Amino acid sequence: MDPTTPQPSGERRTGRGRAARVLSGALVLALTGGVVTLAAVAPADEPGRVPAAAVDVDPTATTLVCPGPLQLPDDSVSGDAAFDRVPVAPVESVSAFGTAPSGPGSLTVLGGEPVALADGTGVVEQPAAATILRAEPVDGAPALVAGATSSVVTDGDLRGLSAASCARPAADVWLVGGSTELESTADLVVVNPGATAADVTVEAWGPSGAVDLASGGSFLVAPGAERVVSLPGVAAEQRRLVARVTAAGGQVSAYLQDSLLDGFTPRGTDLVTAGTAPATTQVVPGLSLLDTDVDAADAGALRLLVPGDEDATVSVRLLGPDGEVALPGADDLGLPAGDVTDLSLGGLAAGTYTAVVESSEPVVAGAVLAREVDPGELDQGPRLERAWAASSATGGGLVAVPDRTRGRLSLTAVPTGEPVAPVPTATPSPEPTEGQRPDPDAEDEPAGPTVTVAVRGYGPAGVAGEEDVEVPLGATVALDVRSLGDDVVGVEVVAPDDGTAELAWSLLASVNRPDGPLFSVLSPLTDADAQAQARVREGSRLGLD
Repeated sequence: MDPTTPQPSGERRTGRGRAARVLSGALVLALTGGVVTLAAVAPADEPGRVPAAAVDVDPTATTLVCPGPLQLPDDSVSGDAAFDRVPVAPVESVSAFGTAPSGPGSLTVLGGEPVALADGTGVVEQPAAATILRAEPVDGAPALVAGATSSVVTDGDLRGLSAASCARPAADVWLVGGSTELESTADLVVVNPGATAADVTVEAWGPSGAVDLASGGSFLVAPGAERVVSLPGVAAEQRRLVARVTAAGGQVSAYLQDSLLDGFTPRGTDLVTAGTAPATTQVVPGLSLLDTDVDAADAGALRLLVPGDEDATVSVRLLGPDGEVALPGADDLGLPAGDVTDLSLGGLAAGTYTAVVESSEPVVAGAVLAREVDPGELDQGPRLERAWAASSATGGGLVAVPDRTRGRLSLTAVPTGEPVAPVPTATPSPEPTEGQRPDPDAEDEPAGPTVTVAVRGYGPAGVAGEEDVEVPLGATVALDVRSLGDDVVGVEVVAPDDGTAELAWSLLASVNRPDGPLFSVLSPLTDADAQAQARVREGSRLGLD
């Protein structure tokens, strides 16, 4: 990282205050990647100024950034050239799909030539860098496309499935996950898909508060390029990590490659992707948990940070297959401002959950899941497979199924009103009286209020299948993507619009292995991420300040 002085967060000189008064009588818009962003950077209305007005704008091309290949360890550092830390080459790909109507789309590896989406789908094998997914609007509607990156490593230090959805570039990215303690690696990758250089600032927090980055935390990312920063070199010995990446002059995509070792034993590799910005309510879907002890290695954890100056009181609700359950010790929990905290997810019944975090102050959230698998020849104990889950906006949207993986959706109906007590399903007595017959389908029929979620699977020939899923209010339902048809490469989810619940969902991608499963959690590209209006105002004078 370049040793330049970081600018204060929230007061980038290229954004606030100056953008709205460049030319008298001009309407200033900021359009990148099909998302209108001026509303986020324009100053609030002030007395004596012309009020900002919301106007509809024509959609531009949809631009998504797909993470690049894994950053491989530098064996030259250890001085032992005979020991190969990654003895099996990663199998990597980027896949994408689109729904109708969507204009011409393409996948372009940075520095390479575009690969057109044929019949609405496309795959790039072994990309050398991050990949840009672009699609043109059709008839005034933005393109509906999604993509995913996957890297499969079956042995060595980076053993695991590292997968992530292609994401819209942004000026403010929060990454909740990772570590820089001994035997951990955390490589921050920042990708600039734009045509101008981006001035990037990195902030980090650890268990004891904000971290003073060794190099200042600011650097430039050239247009159409990526920058890799080894966080252990600038924020060492942080057992728990949260990072924030802000950009001026353009929008960027950012993610962390997190990897952990225990001696020679791999303890999981995955990508930490962008979650939602600080808010008093956070939702983390897709928490696939095992029945483990609280302090078990495969218990998983919910990570929280209050990035502001005020301490917060938080409560965590877990919405699982049987409704809401309590997370021990997470009701009216005090969180010190600036300290990264992990709450164990052990001690719960096995199943898929969504965590709902409610806080008195804005908070960011994420979670890590784990599975113990068989040890290798040099391992002194079981290996670990880990996956990070990011907080996500609620609502319908799209998600791509990573190439060569099996997909399972997690669908949660988060009540919009008072929490709903779980209603047990009707099941027969364990000792039926004469004449009674247990109903094998009784456990699959919800007995309480439900919402209907429409799910469509897309393949090379378009829609492969569709299913209406009844999701109990305040509970989580898992759906195997294979139930939607063969060769499903992407899924579209249509959220209910009756106002009784908000839909939280994600995709669990997995690869079955003889020594144990590989898995990763992918966030959807939700409808809430797109905007169709911009706020504009008339400038008050000529010239620049």
